[in-house]
Amino acid sequence: MIDEETNRMASIFDAMDTGVYIIDDDYTIKFMNKTSIDDFGEGCGKKCYQVIAHRDKVCTWCRAKEKFEGETLRWDNYFPHINKAFEIFELPLRTNDGTQSHMCIYRDITEANEQTKMLRASIEDYRKLFEHVRVGVYMSSKEGKFLEVNQALIDMLGYKNKEEFFKINIADDLYLSPEDRRKYQDIIERDGHVIDYEVDLKRKDGKVISVLRTAHTRYDSEGNIVGYEGICVDQTQRKEMEQKLKKAYDFQKNLIQTSIDGIVANDRAGNIIIYNKGAENIFGHVQEEIFGIHVTQLYPAGKARKIKKMIYRTEYGGSGRLLNSEVEVLTKDGQQVPILLSAALLYDEGEEVATVGYFKDMRDIKRLQQEVTKGFYDRNLIQSSIDAIMASDKDGTVIVFNHSAEKLLGYSEDEVSMKMSFNDFFPTAIAKYREELFSSDYGGKNRLFLYETYLVDKTGNKIPVQLSATVMFDQGEEVGTVAFFRDLREIRRMEQQFADQARLLHEHKMISLGRLSASVVHELNNPLAGILNYIRLMLKIINRGALKQENMDKFQRYLTLVESETGRCSKIVSNLLAFSRKSKLEFRKMNVNELLEKCILLSQHKLMLQNIQITTDLDRGIPEVFGDFNQTQQCVINLIFNAIDAMPDGGTLTLESSFNSKKRMVEIKVEDTGCGIAEKDIHQIFDPFYSTKTEGKGVGLGLSMVYGIIDEHKGTITVKSKPGKYTIFTINLPVDKMED
Repeated sequence: MIDEETNRMASIFDAMDTGVYIIDDDYTIKFMNKTSIDDFGEGCGKKCYQVIAHRDKVCTWCRAKEKFEGETLRWDNYFPHINKAFEIFELPLRTNDGTQSHMCIYRDITEANEQTKMLRASIEDYRKLFEHVRVGVYMSSKEGKFLEVNQALIDMLGYKNKEEFFKINIADDLYLSPEDRRKYQDIIERDGHVIDYEVDLKRKDGKVISVLRTAHTRYDSEGNIVGYEGICVDQTQRKEMEQKLKKAYDFQKNLIQTSIDGIVANDRAGNIIIYNKGAENIFGHVQEEIFGIHVTQLYPAGKARKIKKMIYRTEYGGSGRLLNSEVEVLTKDGQQVPILLSAALLYDEGEEVATVGYFKDMRDIKRLQQEVTKGFYDRNLIQSSIDAIMASDKDGTVIVFNHSAEKLLGYSEDEVSMKMSFNDFFPTAIAKYREELFSSDYGGKNRLFLYETYLVDKTGNKIPVQLSATVMFDQGEEVGTVAFFRDLREIRRMEQQFADQARLLHEHKMISLGRLSASVVHELNNPLAGILNYIRLMLKIINRGALKQENMDKFQRYLTLVESETGRCSKIVSNLLAFSRKSKLEFRKMNVNELLEKCILLSQHKLMLQNIQITTDLDRGIPEVFGDFNQTQQCVINLIFNAIDAMPDGGTLTLESSFNSKKRMVEIKVEDTGCGIAEKDIHQIFDPFYSTKTEGKGVGLGLSMVYGIIDEHKGTITVKSKPGKYTIFTINLPVDKMED
């Protein structure tokens, strides 16, 4: 019952916006005011953790015992089921009848917390903006000292940190001369600000950089100028770019004249306005006479008009462009020359003013393609090859690209032929490939034979290939290269698959080895203890004096026992080492009974500790089978461990061996009297990562490994189980050597 004093206070509590509730020493709520009922619902007579925290048991953070002992506590807590945060005060309360309770008074701080978070976020955002903006931000005094700067300005001017930066004198250390700062101050104090004011500043290392400054003045409460604040943008890169552009213009002008390809430009009327040395070599006209010739005279009749229409259409490289189109042009003496033409329209303020064309002489290329095709008898032979075939001219431009190359690299022949280079397909510099091609290290000079490297496909993936290539010559001069590429991805995948399988098998074996360790340690301790006792006893007899005949007989018995126990230890250790050894899969004849006996020896002590009886029914007349002893032993050990896990309270493990003469198979049975396997699980137990054990007891690799090993032996493994009764695993291994 609530005492009279509490009753008097109840009406006061109900009028408060603050929540109040009282609980007794068994966590039962005795009183809730109106605010707490609105927040948590009516809860008098119920447990506080049920009403306040929506929990089934006492809260892990509850400190009620401390309150009952007289402590007063203040803490904040967030209640997710009502999405509110409260500041809570808890104090002890002793009633007139002597019972101990405690009172909780709380107030809603949800909104205050959100406002605090927003304020902190705003402050943090401003700080990040100031520190992370990529231009320099500063505040300086009128006298010439920096008061605040961001990291960008420190980095721009080459200083280590703010402490070092604040020590500099702006006029002497930053400006090229103090007069530059005075000039800047006159302007900003006259106008109150500067915008994009360009000035040269000194870095710490003495390098001069060009800076655009935008800033305004700072005033004190009486309107006097006390300093300046603003931003600095490094213009050094822009200045350098202007210089580079000028050099690029000069370079471009020289490039046009020195290009080995012909470059011809004409205005809208068809008058030629640019004509370089490369064009002279193709067309035969010299520059002095070309400017009186109309551009259409460089093509067969009607061809120039067709080319112009192709430039305006989109399917030949985009509107206003023509890319790598094979056409014929006319020379000065009227001969037709095959060329590869790329052209583009030139615009000035959106208006077409000219057309420029790039002419690549294809005479040598056509002749080379004919030579390559002749070497393979016909084009169909090249296209039907299962290997990718590419051929290039002496500059590396691809001229042959067959169907297998399309499939290997993802490009079409139209995308590659005469448009791409060998260099585009190699992830490293083509120079290394050519160096090895011309050396004698990989199949002879000017040849590569079965050379392994990588190509890059259209999506950027590296593809392992086996490359054979040869350099082609014409009258002793290099004219091109032809190469054959064999895709190695499937081979690499199989190699990795075998490596992963071997690794997983060994890792699982190491897990099994760990489980064997404790058993083997106990198995070794017993004979070692006996050996030690016999040796001590013999030493004690020797210390008594000369040996009598009866003592000699004892020594003979003791040494015989020591020899026997030592042999036992050696046998256990040898078996353990053989089991742990990572070896290649090696099929040979093996005795199944010997294998089962070794498995029993390694796991016997663990079986005894689990109160598991082991029985055997081994057919001594069974023939040997072909298999890998080590891996087959790992399978049986795994099945024994599974049986041990299935019999936590003890039971019987039975190992059997027999021979089926009709099937020519040796049968191994591992039977336990454990918990069995549920029908819904029995069809999945050999799947990788499927486990019926509790979390932390297994990852589900054991039986999938067993299945894989037995399958490699051309054998079978089956399971039969009755939940709560037994489980029987049956392995059948062929007696005769199985051919793949």
